[in-house]
Amino acid sequence: MQTYITNINIYTEKEIIRNGAITIENGIISEIHTLPIQKKHAIIVDGKNLSAIPGYIDTHCHGGDGFDCNDGTLESVTGMRDFYSQHGVTSLYPTLAANHISATIEGIKAIHMAMQQNKPGQTEICGTHLEGPFLNKTFKGSQAEDAIIPLSDEHLLLFATYKDIIKRTTIAPEVENNINYFPALKDLGIQLSIGHSCAEYKDVLYAVEKGATSITHLYNAMSQTRKVGPFRIGGVLEAGLTIDSIYAEMIADGYHVPDESMIIAYRCKGADKLFICSDASHAAGGVHGDVIHTCGVTFVIENGVVMNSERTSLASSITPLDQMVRHLIFKTCLPAFDVVKMASTTTAKMMGINDRKGSISIGKDADINLVDNEFNVIRTFFRGVEKQQ
Repeated sequence: MQTYITNINIYTEKEIIRNGAITIENGIISEIHTLPIQKKHAIIVDGKNLSAIPGYIDTHCHGGDGFDCNDGTLESVTGMRDFYSQHGVTSLYPTLAANHISATIEGIKAIHMAMQQNKPGQTEICGTHLEGPFLNKTFKGSQAEDAIIPLSDEHLLLFATYKDIIKRTTIAPEVENNINYFPALKDLGIQLSIGHSCAEYKDVLYAVEKGATSITHLYNAMSQTRKVGPFRIGGVLEAGLTIDSIYAEMIADGYHVPDESMIIAYRCKGADKLFICSDASHAAGGVHGDVIHTCGVTFVIENGVVMNSERTSLASSITPLDQMVRHLIFKTCLPAFDVVKMASTTTAKMMGINDRKGSISIGKDADINLVDNEFNVIRTFFRGVEKQQ
């Protein structure tokens, strides 16, 4: 049976089709029409006053609704999956924060179990992002310092063992021999991101040469221009803004990065190289004053964001991608067409899944959000099947 979404504005990768239509068959977008047509023997969805945009892709998300993938349980992974399905996220990479290796392995295994349960009608778990433990303690942010370690041959074997599950990892290239492992990790098909790092600009250039393709949460937990003697040298931030080949990830909740800095990033990178992530913790869905614990660290929700107990550092956000999209469009005043790209299309390209995800295109998975004029997600199709709330 076909599903036919009609009377809809369609955000394709190249244009917005006004009052068009989409045909879905066997979970795939089979037709895109510039005008509504008559369809027989199809499930008709009237999209009047709505727009169809690609489902959101979140490659950096630790938890939500009280669930934390660092718990290492299937329940935690599927719980956070179901929470984000309510926010238009059709593809998710549960992100493991720095933890002791044995606990990290348990987390990877739980995510793998969730991947094996993927089915149309729910958010697809596409693999995991390891945000550590191979970071720089100087820029640990709210990561557990006692878990942060340099890469070794033993850890390379870990990546090789779980290469079908680990799809992205954040690494500080300047720490000990970390950079020497970049080529091997790239050969395993793992997307390499620079973050929690005090690397200099030249170090980032070298890391890109060795296989790095993105920067983790631009502006946060990274080196910036500093003075050495009478001179100033750039850091990870400047590299992320100016190296054209590299993708830059941004937490667009309005707290981690001020609006003016997000505008600078957008003007430097453009929508084809800048993408957004939630970096949300299991506090997402919580309320002011909630206290949470993860990886041996205590955090508190205050004024729309998570902080460490000392209130000296922001931690993971509590803001899903749909809210970030609205913030960028209506508060930061970026073009809606580009913001949609930054929440899906660009992310898919960065992760190498754009052959089936990230845009409303014939032949791709029918991961589609129907949004109103305020970009509230009204309905979502996950590989052609609408989730019944």
